[in-house]
Amino acid sequence: MSQPVLVPVLPTALDPGRVTHCAVPYGRAIAARHGAPLVLVSVVGLSDSLRSFLAVEGEQAEELARGWAAEREEALHRLAQAITGVRVKIEVRVGEPAAQIAALADEYEARVVAMTSHARAGIARVLAGSVTIGVVRQAGCPVLVVRPTSPAPAANAAVTLTPVLVPLDGSSLAEEALDAVIRVLGTHELGIHLIHVLRSESADRDWERYLRSLAEQLTAKGISPTWSLRRGSVVDAIAEAAAESSAGLIAMTTRGASGVRERLFGSTAENVLRTVRLPSLLIHARPEERREAGATGTMSQLSLDVHSLTLRARDLMTSPAITVSPDDTLEHVARTMLEHGISAVPVVDADGRLLGIISEHDLMAQEQGLPFSVYRAPQLFGHWLPPEGLEELYRLGRSLEAKTVMRHPVVTVSEDATATQIAQLMIETGHTHVPVIRDGRVIGMITRHDLLKLLAGSSQSSL
Repeated sequence: MSQPVLVPVLPTALDPGRVTHCAVPYGRAIAARHGAPLVLVSVVGLSDSLRSFLAVEGEQAEELARGWAAEREEALHRLAQAITGVRVKIEVRVGEPAAQIAALADEYEARVVAMTSHARAGIARVLAGSVTIGVVRQAGCPVLVVRPTSPAPAANAAVTLTPVLVPLDGSSLAEEALDAVIRVLGTHELGIHLIHVLRSESADRDWERYLRSLAEQLTAKGISPTWSLRRGSVVDAIAEAAAESSAGLIAMTTRGASGVRERLFGSTAENVLRTVRLPSLLIHARPEERREAGATGTMSQLSLDVHSLTLRARDLMTSPAITVSPDDTLEHVARTMLEHGISAVPVVDADGRLLGIISEHDLMAQEQGLPFSVYRAPQLFGHWLPPEGLEELYRLGRSLEAKTVMRHPVVTVSEDATATQIAQLMIETGHTHVPVIRDGRVIGMITRHDLLKLLAGSSQSSL
């Protein structure tokens, strides 16, 4: 049997806007290109917590699940009867949705899973904790992520699949998207547009040769390739190239980085999904693939050093920390921050015990009336303010004390906290500067920038 195409959907009762159905025409079109079956999938989400709740309420979870599954089967049969041009099968499972969909994809050796992004909670965070990203990470095949439209298209609606836009950064992992496109769509009447976003003026000719070489390889396979070099924002460049090439899909390899890294950096794939309305074919790089890519000396460092995420605060912090006292004036605080090139400073007592913290944002607080930039570039303010106004700002800086603007309590970590724990703390609290404490005393400072440098390593690629 030819490799099938899986399309997860929800019944109309749970998806009144038929958001999940937006992926059906794409799944049908891909299946038709290969004469392959289309498998409609629906998962009855039955978590352990829901089972416990039902048990407390005196309900039989398994009996309820069987009833819900029967309703799903009936809904899928109705949808299957409306689909023409391909063979249609249905599958209903009970369990955690992402895991069940991924397991089915592996069982069927699926060509691709086509699904609409985040039907339950909207599109605002496409790849943050959604069923979609769970399937991308767990399934052994590419995932076509379709943006929802209103009204949802008919199941047999015509869709555009080609040309496919493939952003490349010179790495073998990014190039894996090309092989995935061919596996998913075949070579018949397949067009591919290659794009690279330049990051230096001197690299133009090297990248031209690189893209031309890939285009020649694709031509030898019977594919019609085009290519272009772009400058500027990666996401904006991809959006512009997609519009100019009339692309049907965008294909990208995701790095498979840790959740911490993805949340700190965001990802090109996520930003493209939020910015560009086209469906995106996502190919998840497995750990062994990332190691192999690193071993082959590709153009960008792609693997994430797992050891780096187990480093402790003591290994990462700037020590000794630059601090101020609660009685120091804001003028002194501002000049201290500028002198040391820092944007936040702990406030400590005579024994070094933490009392609070002051950041640039705190100095900019409207109620204090003291722009930090007065001390950063007084000559600019001299042009904007009359002498008496500028002097009034300086007077405030000399009279107000650190204890009047410091924030407390302060989010802190111990010297034994790991980089992963610190990153997660920053994500959850929104703080970008975290003092490191030992016995209540400040012994160092860790910033978001420290973690970004750690996680980024030497790679400058955004893909």
